[in-house]
Amino acid sequence: MNRETRPNGGFTLPELIITIAIAAILLGIATPIWHKWTEHAAHRTAVNQYHTLFSFARWSAASRHLLVTVCPLSAQGKCTDNWQNPIFVFFDANNDKKPDNGAILRSFSFDGARFRIRSRTGGKGYLQFNARGMIHGATGSVILCPKSANGTAMSYMAVNKGGRFRVEHDTDGDGIIKLPWGVNISCNA
Repeated sequence: MNRETRPNGGFTLPELIITIAIAAILLGIATPIWHKWTEHAAHRTAVNQYHTLFSFARWSAASRHLLVTVCPLSAQGKCTDNWQNPIFVFFDANNDKKPDNGAILRSFSFDGARFRIRSRTGGKGYLQFNARGMIHGATGSVILCPKSANGTAMSYMAVNKGGRFRVEHDTDGDGIIKLPWGVNISCNA
């Protein structure tokens, strides 16, 4: 038997230990990066879903020439200010903050495990679009706040008087968004 040949039976113990050590180092480096990437992807998805929801509500109001309300609904089917609950879009011709004939146009549930939502609707808990697709009554906004402090920034999502959606992000990661007119927005307030 030639001593320089080895059987094709596998790895030696030192080769196996080195391979496991290299895999552990790579996993230790990749895990935090992967977690941060998935948090950012979930954040972008949530902002895009709110944009889609408000744009759909505006389009529905303008295309059908009816009042449309966007809000979370209570168990009794009336608007509430708890934006942690699913959000609903519905026609509200009589402006009673309840879906006309119980009909829901669209609903949205966000990732409550990763984010919390704060509304800035003056305590009323809803936003409405009139028959021209503009805001009916006061403007409003919601704030998307991350539950973990792993680098995912907060976002301020507002609908202006013309019914247009816009987003401001906490770009410096300090937990505060300074709006152009001087108001500071944070997840803690």
